[in-house]
Amino acid sequence: MSDLTFRRFGIYESDLNIDFSTARPFLVTEILDYCTTNAQGGAVDRSFFWDLTVGVRTEWLLRIAGTGDEILFTLRCSNRACGRELEIELGVSEISELQQQVVSDETINVSSRLKLRRPTGNDQLAWLGRSFEVESEALEQMLRTLVVEGAPSRESLEEIGRVMDEHDPLVNFTVQVQCPDCEQESVCEIDLEDVSLNRLRQAQLRLLAAVHRLAAHYHWSEEEIFKVPHWRRDYYLGLIEREKQR
Repeated sequence: MSDLTFRRFGIYESDLNIDFSTARPFLVTEILDYCTTNAQGGAVDRSFFWDLTVGVRTEWLLRIAGTGDEILFTLRCSNRACGRELEIELGVSEISELQQQVVSDETINVSSRLKLRRPTGNDQLAWLGRSFEVESEALEQMLRTLVVEGAPSRESLEEIGRVMDEHDPLVNFTVQVQCPDCEQESVCEIDLEDVSLNRLRQAQLRLLAAVHRLAAHYHWSEEEIFKVPHWRRDYYLGLIEREKQR
């Protein structure tokens, strides 16, 4: 996987074709497919991305979405009497390192009798087509599809969840924060996949706005706009902005 390259999202015409209302497993796979190339600069077979674990898919999506190493997360104090908005910065490389520390383990040993594998994009796709009346039933059935050895019981679900979170940290990512006002410490969940998709959606909206400004100012068609390299488009947009300020 070290020979793969991720490109910046939000600069090519194809990036406007991404429909962010698509179900998440399909959306994540499509973005990874659009933004990843092999050592020769060619496309990667889409099935490869479906076979990746959810943790790796999340890590790669985060890399594509990151415009820099630091990402700002907005949280809220869990103390209802306080409720202060909290902001923390986490490094993409720091989060990626958490994933790199566990990818070498093929299976997760919950106990001497129970071993599970990490969920993949294909698993998400299979779960997408199923419905359950209660959450506990859904969790139990999903876990059963991940069993390599043994059989999970309903009584062991909490322990399984704890071990899975420890060995697949980006799936149910949490951070511990302390409120500077009430000093209460809280464990906050961050949906890294959702955060990444929101950042990518914003990049797409910025690209749409850039196309609109260039078309309105220079009377170019969309096809003509995307024939211009993105760094030159950025320069033209800067000129348009400076003209407005005169």
